[in-house]
Amino acid sequence: MADTANPMQTSTRRAFDAVQALADGSGSWHDVVETARQFLGADGASFIRTDRQTLAVRTFEQLGHDESVSREYGEHYVAYDDSRRRCWEAAAGTWFHSSKDQQHESQNDRLFWTDFMVPHGIHQLVGIVIDNGDELASLSVQRSRVAVATFTHAMHVAQYGRSLMQAYAERRAAAAASMDRFLDIMDPKREGYLVADRDGHVLLAMPGLDALLGAGSPVRLERRRLMHDVPRWNARLLATVRRTSTTGEAMQLILPDAWGRAWRLSVRPASAHFNLGLQGCVGIRVERRDVFDMPDASVFGELFGLSPAEIRLCRHLVSGLTVNDCSEVLGVSTNTLRKQLSAILTKTGCTRQTELIRLMSKL
Repeated sequence: MADTANPMQTSTRRAFDAVQALADGSGSWHDVVETARQFLGADGASFIRTDRQTLAVRTFEQLGHDESVSREYGEHYVAYDDSRRRCWEAAAGTWFHSSKDQQHESQNDRLFWTDFMVPHGIHQLVGIVIDNGDELASLSVQRSRVAVATFTHAMHVAQYGRSLMQAYAERRAAAAASMDRFLDIMDPKREGYLVADRDGHVLLAMPGLDALLGAGSPVRLERRRLMHDVPRWNARLLATVRRTSTTGEAMQLILPDAWGRAWRLSVRPASAHFNLGLQGCVGIRVERRDVFDMPDASVFGELFGLSPAEIRLCRHLVSGLTVNDCSEVLGVSTNTLRKQLSAILTKTGCTRQTELIRLMSKL
């Protein structure tokens, strides 16, 4: 059936539908931004999240402007955006607006509008504070002409703002609840899970992740960002996260710790349950590997007739080390260890190393 509603009714319905989809976990901020631009009669629209501790922009999703505008804003002019900075103490639900015709309050305001907004054809900025807890989240639209909403439309806008705040809270609460369930299937003393953006900034983390990483570990959370103390390993970590964020390819990464210890990271695109409706988020499973935390493989060895050397190799493999790791730890050549592994697979009837590890874990 053809849609007979007028354009205003259609854009209003689509905007509210996008907000509801966000709350349900099936929608994205990209859809919200796109429909908000149409609903609010704007040329461009943006969703921005800012970390309160560092004042750094964590998310900047926008439509309606070319990429150079976003780049200029994020790299330079965000520091002069006092209209956003004045929202730090504003309660969630507060609407804000600014335009080129206003008497701007600061030198930053005047520079921001004169050097950035007006040259890009932006003459009015209207937005709402969605959340102002541990982060400042806001949705804003930009217009090339200053406009005033009609009374009827203003009523819809006010309702839209309330729905947007509720959807944001519901999406975050659902993701946090899903994150808590990891405690039922993971050992928090050895494993953790987090969701991060393409730059490694953490959006959500499994309870106890800080304790897992703990003091003294080179892999840590600093200012809500996953990092490694050694620059070259930190660069490799960030490159892996960005590659998965960009290509959607699942990646594995081993990060060194003290002798005999390492961290295994499994990086893959975050599902809709955890990505908070944001593009390019990744889920990272963190596993601590420790050669000093090995199972007793003696019963396993007796069951399958393994030699002492083969039992020793099994213990190291099931603790998470690779054959190359075992070579370094045991002081045995990789060729010798591969021959031992081949003999173990034959005796146990396994065809792959992963199958052997699963069998040992079950026993």
